[in-house]
Amino acid sequence: MALKFLNKKGWHTGSLRNIENVWKAEQKHDAEQKKLEELRKQIHEERERSEFCLLQEQAGLVRASSPAAGGSGAGFKALPSCKATDSSANQSSTPSALFEHKPHSANDAWRKLHSDPLLMIRQREQEALARIKNNPVQMAMIRKSVCYLSILFL
Repeated sequence: MALKFLNKKGWHTGSLRNIENVWKAEQKHDAEQKKLEELRKQIHEERERSEFCLLQEQAGLVRASSPAAGGSGAGFKALPSCKATDSSANQSSTPSALFEHKPHSANDAWRKLHSDPLLMIRQREQEALARIKNNPVQMAMIRKSVCYLSILFL
């Protein structure tokens, strides 16, 4: 079929620019999922550790420590060294793919608006509805049929 002209459209899924944008978004999504999985794993490990400590305290193997009495503070971690913060400062935090805003050209927006087949179909439907609403004979017929149907079903 002669549908090669669709490749030139800005919204076409087969264009290299759109494929690249999708690939980048997928990569960002995968990276976010990895980070979330690491956080879930850390939370799970901390819960297991706290449950294990609680079981030890209940069994009497370890003395119960209260944070108010100056306990061991096993739940707190030491502050990271300056070297660790420097390496994290080099990494820039990237926003989620959902919040990334790229400027769109006015030409691309106009092309999408005026070459969208769904928009043209909806405009034709609205024009047909306007013609029916402006035609008093058709509106009277519609009102009669609605009244008749409402009497039947009520």
